[in-house]
Amino acid sequence: MTRLVAGALLCLACGVACAQPPEPPPEAVEGDYTLERADSVAAGEVEVVVGAAGAGGARARGSRRVSFRGGGASGTIREGDDALAGGRVAAPFARGTLIAGRLAPRWGQGLLLGGAADPWARTALDRGARARFRGRAGEGLAYESGAGAWVAGRFDGAALAAVRGRRGPYGAGVVVARAQAQWTGSFEEPATAFELALARGGRWRAEGAVAVDDGPFEATLRARAGTRGFRPLAEPRRAGPAHALAFSVARPFERVRAEAFGAAWRWAGGRTGARAALEVGAGMGQHGSFAVGLEQQHGARREPSPRTRPGGVRQGVWAEWRGGSPAARLSLRHELWGARAFARDAVRRAMVARFEGAVPLGGRVTVTHAVWSVRRGETLYLPEPAADRLVLRSLSGSAARTRSELALPFAGGEVHLALVWRSGGTRDGTTPPTWTVEWSRRSRLAQARADDGEGGGDALRGADGTTHDRGVVRHARARQGARGAGP
Repeated sequence: MTRLVAGALLCLACGVACAQPPEPPPEAVEGDYTLERADSVAAGEVEVVVGAAGAGGARARGSRRVSFRGGGASGTIREGDDALAGGRVAAPFARGTLIAGRLAPRWGQGLLLGGAADPWARTALDRGARARFRGRAGEGLAYESGAGAWVAGRFDGAALAAVRGRRGPYGAGVVVARAQAQWTGSFEEPATAFELALARGGRWRAEGAVAVDDGPFEATLRARAGTRGFRPLAEPRRAGPAHALAFSVARPFERVRAEAFGAAWRWAGGRTGARAALEVGAGMGQHGSFAVGLEQQHGARREPSPRTRPGGVRQGVWAEWRGGSPAARLSLRHELWGARAFARDAVRRAMVARFEGAVPLGGRVTVTHAVWSVRRGETLYLPEPAADRLVLRSLSGSAARTRSELALPFAGGEVHLALVWRSGGTRDGTTPPTWTVEWSRRSRLAQARADDGEGGGDALRGADGTTHDRGVVRHARARQGARGAGP
């Protein structure tokens, strides 16, 4: 472990870099993965969305979504969307909040409920009330208040019940499922957090985090320890490595901002991994920016099976430029990953150009063109943002993809049209184009009450337009079991 940490520090000192984006969770299967955004519906509003999607001459698939917030209640109901079908409704109840439908709770550091954040990621993006994306841990009923919480539903295909009490920064709880029980104790303050989880057979897991915010300087340190056989009953596939250490540092220097990140971890069976990154960005005029980075990865970032071959080193370098005005913006990014130093012996390469501009009648057009080349056994992900979701497109082989989008005011709302062409990557070199059509409208329910303002734990928030999900290729990994697989 000491050797891995020293290696991560050395990589940082040498200027190794890249950003920390969303990536498919451990339970995701091969292929595309869809994350649901937290809704941006304001207090006293209801949004109705009707859409359809299809490919080539195939039959179109319809979808519907209703989101609302008012009187202290909020929720989203979806139908006809295979990836995000279902819903969630939250309402005030007994000095707390009662939640029904899809659940993604997070207690403490997430060791028992919430999915502990991977050591190579800075936080769990799809668990808890303040998450940027809505997770899909289970379904059922949950109640949350300042004094504690309880959960009853189905998680990972099994019935589950959990109760937690809180007093100030201290919390304690129990989770029962599959005729087993697990216990948790935690301490949470803005700058310090710790959780200890216990399971039968003497298995345990502990994780602590410390944050420093001293003006322009920001730093975090996380450490994890425990037994190798520990698995949370709610989400056993999110157990993660038993031992890990991670840190991040960020500091602006006049117009330049530098962020460094390092992590080292160890799986069962002695398999290890490490990641080190450094990103440097600078503003260029009023609306422009430029960023460069270099990153080094080693080892498996998903729990390896006995048949998984040892992971090799992957080093990546990238550069990204954004410029223009609010009426017409252009972004360019080039990313290269190699199996040797300075990204030589390329295994993954991608170039993406994105244009956003205003059109007559109050509309907006967006065109994204991506070209990539991926060696056999490797996979990379292209983030594809939309108003209510972020799709991580799984890419392999050598191909190009163009996505054109048009948004226009229509019938008191907005209509959104999207058309996607892809060439290469198949025997005949082309695939049928895919299309989507959506119409959305927001209406006021009533005059917003003062207590419906932002800040509540169950407020529906928007999160579109962030650099993390509008980048070019934000994460790449090798398929488990592939020869010469990297992280």
